[in-house]
Amino acid sequence: MWARSQYWEQVMATSSRGTIADRNGITLALSVPRWSMFVDPAFWDPSQLSVLGQHLPKQVVQKLQKPLEGRFMWLVRKLTLQKGEEILSLNLKGVYGIKEMERSYPFGKHMAHLMGFVDIDEKGLSGVERQWDFFLYNPPRMRNLIRDAAGNYFEAANLSSEEEMVFPKSEVVLTIDWRLQYIVDDALQNGASMNNAEWAAAVCMDPMTGEILAMSSFPSFDPGNRETFSGDALRNNTVGRVYEPGSVLKPVIMGIALENGYVNSKSRFNCSGSIKIADHVIREVNWRAHGNQDFNKIIINSCNVGMAQIGMMMPTTFTYNALKSWGFGVSTGVELPGEEEGLLPLPSQWWGVVPANIALGQGIAVTPLQLAQAFSAIANGGLLVRPYLTKNVFDRKGNEVYHGQRREIGRVLSNSTAERLRMTLRQAVAEGTGKRADVENAKVAGKTGTAQVAHRGKYLQDTHVATFAGFWPYDSPRYVLIVTVGNPGAKGYLAGAIAAPIFRTIVEEMMASGF
Repeated sequence: MWARSQYWEQVMATSSRGTIADRNGITLALSVPRWSMFVDPAFWDPSQLSVLGQHLPKQVVQKLQKPLEGRFMWLVRKLTLQKGEEILSLNLKGVYGIKEMERSYPFGKHMAHLMGFVDIDEKGLSGVERQWDFFLYNPPRMRNLIRDAAGNYFEAANLSSEEEMVFPKSEVVLTIDWRLQYIVDDALQNGASMNNAEWAAAVCMDPMTGEILAMSSFPSFDPGNRETFSGDALRNNTVGRVYEPGSVLKPVIMGIALENGYVNSKSRFNCSGSIKIADHVIREVNWRAHGNQDFNKIIINSCNVGMAQIGMMMPTTFTYNALKSWGFGVSTGVELPGEEEGLLPLPSQWWGVVPANIALGQGIAVTPLQLAQAFSAIANGGLLVRPYLTKNVFDRKGNEVYHGQRREIGRVLSNSTAERLRMTLRQAVAEGTGKRADVENAKVAGKTGTAQVAHRGKYLQDTHVATFAGFWPYDSPRYVLIVTVGNPGAKGYLAGAIAAPIFRTIVEEMMASGF
């Protein structure tokens, strides 16, 4: 009887993780206190189940209906403080509570793929939570519980809890602006839903620094509600999905050709509506003949025949190496887990019509973030800069252990070539296929891209990816924005009708909000 009245129990209880904040200091993820309930079988009275069962999940009730062994069994973890107090106020024999910490995400689904989520023991499993888990995670603390003769549990003094109060918690500060993130995410989720899309992605960057200001993926989930964790909803399409970009790659190919003398202001290309290369026929939409064109008109009209001719002019190894230098087929190194490298075939595979297809954005696979990096080079005067998401990381003692900063990868265009492309891309919006992305006074420049999806070596006729890649204002760009919509099931499939309006909505909302 003495041993029973002096019983000790050691329980592992989760601790606080470090916080995650946006560039303005707004908290995006934090730990909040919760009640976790357990039962001591030695004091449990089965007749209490009818009362307790009203507050517990069905599977827990089923466990309590069976004989219990040992001296400790979790009932339910991490209830809200109000719910935990309700159960404790019942004063049931053998039923006790212990305080734990649980991750909370104030912005819910609007930050889901960026934040990621944690497991029941607060270990980071995806997103920023996983990327910086080494600094954010605090191991569970051993809690020493003592039961008195009346059956009540008390927690013994614990030095680790005192230490946790002395030192500041670790913190990760992102380059994200929560206001811009909300605008981008809201527009993408609504636009993708309206178009009955299978998936979508959007990323907004500062082209001068490489800072990622917003990043959104559809479908989304609530990181605080595991019932929403299903299938593709957990994938961050911005970095974790590759697809053929289509015509949105044409400005990059044109930039390579201009920069290296394969095309100049005097070059002319004839488009009769189609062209045969090897054993393939490349044609225009509706077989439309664009006639005699310079490099400017090829981009404005999104001319396939003209781009195919340019693709065939350049040596395959040269074009391959140039695309590599633009960041294609190479991961950007952004501070997020699960980033894909994309697909850039080796030059030995560039036979027949392949060089022409790649000039049209076919036969190459990219991520939206790689496109944002490439368009940033056009926007900033020709420098490829690494996209980055993290401004600072501080450990538990407040020491800065990581500092994100602008990093140049290399120059891919001269300033003069980049300027020519910016002017052309402005015309592509004002006069060409990107008209529905234009916003008054914003001076948007950009390019549409509609690509078929390949499956087992053949292109599916009814499956497309629609992209609009752009920046503004074109003469001194401050923002680069990529919007990609995968397999839209309504309102057609052309990027000018699907992705461009979402882009415009984001720009309009940003301008109205002072960005």
